[in-house]
Amino acid sequence: MNSAANPQSQDIYRIIAQEATMAILVVKPDGHLLYANQLAHDLFEFPFNANVSVYQVAQLFPGEGGDRRVKTLNGDILELQGLIQEILVKKLNGQNFFAMLGIKHVEIDGEKLLLLMFHDVTIQKKLQREITEKQSAIHQAYQELLQQNKQLKDLDLAKNRFIAMTTHELRTPLSAIVASAEILKLKLYDTPEQQDEFIAMIYTQGQHMLDLVNDILDFAKIQANRMDYYIEHRDLKALAKSEVDGLLPMAEAANVSMKFIEPTFETQCYYDELRMRQIAANIINNAIKYNRPGGQVEVYFVDSDAAVELHVKDTGPGIADGDQEKVFNEFETLGKVANHSKGTGLGMPISRRMIRAMGGEVFLKSTLGAGSEFWVTVPKCKVLAEENYRSRPDSTDDLAA
Repeated sequence: MNSAANPQSQDIYRIIAQEATMAILVVKPDGHLLYANQLAHDLFEFPFNANVSVYQVAQLFPGEGGDRRVKTLNGDILELQGLIQEILVKKLNGQNFFAMLGIKHVEIDGEKLLLLMFHDVTIQKKLQREITEKQSAIHQAYQELLQQNKQLKDLDLAKNRFIAMTTHELRTPLSAIVASAEILKLKLYDTPEQQDEFIAMIYTQGQHMLDLVNDILDFAKIQANRMDYYIEHRDLKALAKSEVDGLLPMAEAANVSMKFIEPTFETQCYYDELRMRQIAANIINNAIKYNRPGGQVEVYFVDSDAAVELHVKDTGPGIADGDQEKVFNEFETLGKVANHSKGTGLGMPISRRMIRAMGGEVFLKSTLGAGSEFWVTVPKCKVLAEENYRSRPDSTDDLAA
């Protein structure tokens, strides 16, 4: 700046500074302010008609203790010269804002002065941060959408397998029933014993079809949130013993021994008897069905603080770590028809849904080649809404049971 400028020129410079679109501060060598234009008065919120010379530039330093990744105005920065993007500056009222800062060292009439030019970019920075967050959210949503799309494709494929498997499962007993009934109708049997065999075949295959249909109906009811629960305080030991006794013929036919270990503690807990029988029967049935000839199924109890645990341990082939969660996933356990055991593959998914609805949980521990162990936890105390605790009016009314 030319120190010999006439007064009229100085007035022009002052007017230009006052009308500038950036806040301008001039700082003396001792750190006191020499000049502030109108925008600087507004930006830093100087008191009305304040004498800026009583203020020091250090009063605009935010100080330490904030985010170390954020540049803050300080004495070292004022030694620089040029344009600095996004620096944190403090107003006289203590509030901070982000500014684009221009620093220029000048000399006027032999006095070295510091020229500071501020442009408030707080709103722009906030908008940029929000845009970045939105972009991140959109990217995450897109990735989730891709994952969901993959899951839907996998589920669609699994459902197609399920339909094929269910059709196969239903057709097999139905064919046996129709063939046996046709033989009886045409009286193509030779002896009363043969007649009894065909009658037994119709009954056995009919029961198998009923089990298949029950699984499908139960799953449909659970999916539609139409499954009713009547939870009462009952003895779990008596229920488990009853299911073990009922499955003994199946175990003997499969050359699998059954061991029921009597608990040494009370096994009173809260559950729906009809649904718990389905769960216990399914787990014990699987332990027999997926065991090996000469194997063993062990049923025992564990007492925990909040629940009674019913454990079923088998000596079957076990389940690989990567496949264990699939046991509880709808349509995931079907596999190939040639390697499939009788059933829809919905037993464990239905069991997990039902035990969770009663406030419990089902767990699995398995070692490939060394057997598996399933156990359910049944609450000792009421853990659900009070309306769930009621007596079942008539269990024979439930056609899906």
